[in-house]
Amino acid sequence: MTPIPPTRRGACPAFLAPMETGDGLILRLVPADGRLSPAQLRGLADAARRLGNGMMEVTARGSLQVRGLTQESVPLLQDAVVALGITPRLGLAVDVSPLGGMDPTEIADGHKLAAAIIAGAQPLAGKLGPKVSVVVEGGGAVSLAGQKADVRLVAAWPGHWALTIGHGPARVLSEGDAVAEALAALASIAALGRAARATDLPGCGGRARVAEAAPPLGRIPLADGTLAFGFGLPFGAGDAAQFEALADAAEATGARDLRPAPERTLLATGLSPAGVDVFAARIAALGCITAANDPRAAIAACAGAPACASAHIPARALAPVLAQAFAPLLDGTVSLHLSACTKGCAHPAPATLAFVGMDGGAALVHDGPASGAARPVRLAADLPAAVASLAATLAARRNPGETTRALLARLDLAGLWAGTARTDGPEKTT
Repeated sequence: MTPIPPTRRGACPAFLAPMETGDGLILRLVPADGRLSPAQLRGLADAARRLGNGMMEVTARGSLQVRGLTQESVPLLQDAVVALGITPRLGLAVDVSPLGGMDPTEIADGHKLAAAIIAGAQPLAGKLGPKVSVVVEGGGAVSLAGQKADVRLVAAWPGHWALTIGHGPARVLSEGDAVAEALAALASIAALGRAARATDLPGCGGRARVAEAAPPLGRIPLADGTLAFGFGLPFGAGDAAQFEALADAAEATGARDLRPAPERTLLATGLSPAGVDVFAARIAALGCITAANDPRAAIAACAGAPACASAHIPARALAPVLAQAFAPLLDGTVSLHLSACTKGCAHPAPATLAFVGMDGGAALVHDGPASGAARPVRLAADLPAAVASLAATLAARRNPGETTRALLARLDLAGLWAGTARTDGPEKTT
């Protein structure tokens, strides 16, 4: 296979189109069937070590990334993926719950509808831009609400789906009509050229809906009586040895497979009640996130410098500092984003607070995406000290029983950030 590097800044890496960045090429892999056996994950980790720099990531959309590749090693990794029996998803991105068809709480399994859209969109191959995507959400334990989509279909009740094109209004249609309308929208996007998105269509622009989705962590009962267990690596990243250890833990405890999932998580499926406890203990010992009250679960962070060529700050290296500083304020009402630049790759949707690295300092965005960063504040000390200073100031300002979201809504955050970031230590309170 021959990699096709992207020619437009902002395009995402893909299996056949790796993206160049600070630590080499990134290749993104989405298994077509949404799953990896423990042996396949172990083999992929070994290939990442041999052919890249050994770093792997799970993205916010539930894709796998291998970092540190070269032009020479990319085709070798692509061949290794195929040799492992992994079929990569190519073409139009259509996302479905990784537990579709297995989740007893879902309204509908989205796989049939997704397959119809994929088949119907074949004539549009090469005409749609690489970032055009479709989300098919059948409900259940794994939410896809945090994923941006040009075409979104959400199960309303069996046989009927709510269809949203871009930022337009939702309409409830029968399954057949929903497929036809989705394909018509994709054809209209394609007719505008490869740079077009659904928001370019008449009546589909406007303001984006703010959506937050909780990561699927912990035990999830499945329809066949077994259990899935959701977990995450710290900030979605780990080295090859960590992924090999995850594969070993899954295999030793009887997991059927491992499935990349939204919000930088993985799902081990087919576990017995006894096996799930052993699996949870083993991955906790590896430093994984296993519960929603883990402060790291509320924070999205990109790779940052020096791994990313666009980065202004070492975002992922600073993320543990952010988690520790804000831990007393993470009450489930807020999300945090540490972005090394304004692209906001790790969390494209708005976050409650986004710290954004920019030329000349760091900006703070409240209830918005990293791309909304305006002018940076030049830091008097280093960024960890500034973040800790702001967190201490916020904690001191919070009233008894007040949620952090309510606290942030009543404060002048821009002023507080400017004041704390430009001084060494928290703002004095009276």
